[in-house]
Amino acid sequence: MFLAPLFLVAAGIGASIPFILHLMQNQKRSKLPFPTVRFLKKAVKNTSRRIRLENFLLWLLRTLIMVSLGFAFAMPMLRTGGLDWLGDTPRDVAIVLDASYSMGYQSDRVAVWDKAVESAVAVIEGLREPDRFCIFLAREQPEPIIAEPIADKHEGVAKLRALQLGNSESRILPAVNAAMKALLKADTQREREIHVITDSQALPWRPLASGGVEGEVEAKTAVFISLLGVSAPENTGIVSFDLQPPVARQGSEMRALFKLHHTGPAADSTLSLFIDDREVSRKHVPAAGMDSSEPSFTIPMLEVGVHTARIQTPEDNLAADNTFYFLVRVQEQMPTLVVGAESETLFLRTALRAGFGGTNAVELVSPEKMTDKPFSRYGTVIFCNALPLFGQAITAIESYVKAGGVLVIFPGTAAKPDAYAPWSCLPGLPRATDELPLAQRNRTLIWDQPQNPLVRSLREGIGIPTIAIRRKLTFNGLQEGGQRIVSMGPNQPFLLSRQFGSGHVVLFAVSADRTWSDFPLSPFFLPLLLQCADLGVGAGPKSPFEWATEWLPLSDRFPEWTTPPSLSGPDGLPISIRSSVVEGRTVLDAEKLTTPGFYSLTSPDQPDGKPVISVNLLRQESDLTPVVEAEIPKQLGVDKAAIAHDLDALRILISEHRIGRTFGEHLLWLALGLIAIEFVYANVLGRSKERRPDRGVPGAPLDSRAGIKLSKSESIVADA
Repeated sequence: MFLAPLFLVAAGIGASIPFILHLMQNQKRSKLPFPTVRFLKKAVKNTSRRIRLENFLLWLLRTLIMVSLGFAFAMPMLRTGGLDWLGDTPRDVAIVLDASYSMGYQSDRVAVWDKAVESAVAVIEGLREPDRFCIFLAREQPEPIIAEPIADKHEGVAKLRALQLGNSESRILPAVNAAMKALLKADTQREREIHVITDSQALPWRPLASGGVEGEVEAKTAVFISLLGVSAPENTGIVSFDLQPPVARQGSEMRALFKLHHTGPAADSTLSLFIDDREVSRKHVPAAGMDSSEPSFTIPMLEVGVHTARIQTPEDNLAADNTFYFLVRVQEQMPTLVVGAESETLFLRTALRAGFGGTNAVELVSPEKMTDKPFSRYGTVIFCNALPLFGQAITAIESYVKAGGVLVIFPGTAAKPDAYAPWSCLPGLPRATDELPLAQRNRTLIWDQPQNPLVRSLREGIGIPTIAIRRKLTFNGLQEGGQRIVSMGPNQPFLLSRQFGSGHVVLFAVSADRTWSDFPLSPFFLPLLLQCADLGVGAGPKSPFEWATEWLPLSDRFPEWTTPPSLSGPDGLPISIRSSVVEGRTVLDAEKLTTPGFYSLTSPDQPDGKPVISVNLLRQESDLTPVVEAEIPKQLGVDKAAIAHDLDALRILISEHRIGRTFGEHLLWLALGLIAIEFVYANVLGRSKERRPDRGVPGAPLDSRAGIKLSKSESIVADA
């Protein structure tokens, strides 16, 4: 196949020129009169063969030169793939476009997403009349834009240019699998191509949950990969966040802990904390601790209410993850309800009043009258030797925990192990009460879960607590979801915790008075009780932030909402709220909370809205570590894939596959080499001729009488 076949005519004409000259040289004769030719006959016979060979080689070289030049300008093409070497077979083409927010990375003020859309448009516009195409977006789940192959280029280009960059992560392999199924379903007699257009990020290429490739790319399908991201991206973003406590008591401080991830060369960073749109703090994070340390901001004391807050990282080429939004909730102190006898709760009530600064922070009730109390008024309920309980009392307290309350249980002598069996919310089931011998009573407490909110802030300032234990609970094991937070020896829990519904249950292995241990006298007792109470203040599902999602259950987070509220997004547009009735209970769900920022509850009395939800983009996409190109074919389940890094390179790869690879440049280099050989060879022949003696020897025929020397291209004809 030739792109300019008319030059083949020029190649033929050019090849005939050396042949004609060769014939003309062979016909050239000089007639010279000699009286005798017997001395020249032998010389003519010896030289004629050599002359003919030399002329033939020169003719062959010159012919090859002219043919190579003609063929080079004719641009010969050779198909490198496909079913038809002429390139006339119709095609079905699938375009898989990465729509994750990392595609918003800018290079030279141009986003990778814009380059990706233009590349997809170029693929469609390069198709011929019978070719068809389909388009899939690679998001968390494949999103078909054109699910089945069509031939309307205008529709495809219009839909591509109307696409918006997503705010989520992406998974390329599921989208490729969906595209492959669409191609196989459409027509198996056509050639098939899959074009994956993405940045250079490794994250979207992670294996599927099954550990392998589901629905591998069909063997005869050509795969083109466009990696349009920069080779060495740089980005800094907050990848995890924790607010302690989630809800603060009025007059108390909070800590915002976060972790940064940096892609690219190590560099320092400076972060800013804004509360209610006012900058309140700055923090310098050195490069050495960027990915390993856990920096934090101390949030100052705030008034009661809900405050908007954000942490701002320095401006970089990926602006989508430069801001982390969260809400700071401050409320008045909710009292703690203590259930137990007055004598057995003395240490506990004294510690809580000292920590909260007043008698109104704690209420005491006997186990017999606890059901008379509305549990919803209390942030934390503490049982101190209050078991056993039965029936209605257990149901009431477990319902309180499910709704977001915190239950703390201290054992006592009144409760046998069987007293814990009716409970379904406990983190572990006690097996027995053990008395410890004197030699084994001193125990050093061990933090099993140092990041747990109950003990995280206790690691500093207290040191390693050692207490004397005379009696303790032993456990059969942990219930589902139960965690051992603190231990007093190998497999000997001291403090267990479990999330139950929207609340928490905390179970100690020793009592709250001195009959079981000297724990109430240790420096560990007061701060741990305060942590439990703070957990009660922030109990419930109201998180400081939510990750961007297409579907958010509101009833679990705002149980007080019984009718669909008026919710608006950061852009002021209303959010769709769906209402349904499940088991006689109204369930509310919000749709498409995908834009980062604050979502507000609006009403006629408050048109500006009250912030109730903050949303952040998923931060896995902040990791821009480049993919290893050699691993891409393996991930796709193919032997090879054509990889391009810009649109021009992609066009060349497509041209080589659909039309063929041109060898014009190679033929020009061949012609240049032949010209050099011809030049050297002709000069060597000329110099050898000049060195021959002027006598009748091979290669130098002479007129013996007149001393006339004949050229090597002449034939000596003797006229007898």
